[in-house]
Amino acid sequence: MNLSPLRAHLRPPCPVLDVHVHPLACFEPRRVSSVREDVEILTVAAQRSGVTKLCVFSLSSPPPHEPTMPQCREANDYVLAMRDLAPDWFLPFCYVNPMYPDESVVEMERCIARERMVGVKLWVARRATDPGLDPILRYAVTLDVPVLQHAWLKTTGNLPGESFPADVANLARRHPRARLIMAHLNGCGMRGLEAVRACPNVVVDTSGGDPESGMVELAVARLGADRVVYGSDAPIRHFGVVLGKTLGTNLSDTVQQAILWDNAARLLPSWAGVKPLAEAAV
Repeated sequence: MNLSPLRAHLRPPCPVLDVHVHPLACFEPRRVSSVREDVEILTVAAQRSGVTKLCVFSLSSPPPHEPTMPQCREANDYVLAMRDLAPDWFLPFCYVNPMYPDESVVEMERCIARERMVGVKLWVARRATDPGLDPILRYAVTLDVPVLQHAWLKTTGNLPGESFPADVANLARRHPRARLIMAHLNGCGMRGLEAVRACPNVVVDTSGGDPESGMVELAVARLGADRVVYGSDAPIRHFGVVLGKTLGTNLSDTVQQAILWDNAARLLPSWAGVKPLAEAAV
């Protein structure tokens, strides 16, 4: 059997910008010996799947639910090193903890204003309803960068500081000028889409769980084609597996391009060096 036509058929119709990637160093079972090895493994896997740019954020190693600020700084230094080794590939986000709002703002100044990271990552230390997020969101607006907020709706119950989709909606209403990415389409589900539907400053990424038929189409139908972005959550899920959530739909090439590149490109600041393909073609 000739695999070349099959591989060509599985390739995305455009370049792909992944908004949700972690270093391998954060997770088992694959251990890496260095930042360089981490970079090499991730970029080879991404290239094989047709992914060309990676928004990357560390959660420290192993990831504590309530990291100290020194742990956040160490995590941020790791992804800055990834960026320095492969600047054409990696667009780092700044990881902070709303338990320490003032120190988080100082870390954002270091990582974004000075080191030119392109966004903010929030995980499970505090729910998005917590007032500790407010200084972080205000400074993100000032810096003109998006904020990616972890969210999930678990049948077994969320972690104490883990945000529900309704919490993300609350955050969006408190900060209408902020650009928010709600992580984990499949983890948030249909109810998660409805929770943020009336919040135009929220987009949802396609990560979270295994591929489920119809979810990306539903997200486009409920939020609009401009409010869905490709995110893999690699290495928890493989780039290509999550790409299948979009490539396996009957959505047009134009809509797929919006999900896989254009929408994310519009969220990122100018110094990220990425532009929507739809605008570049004009």
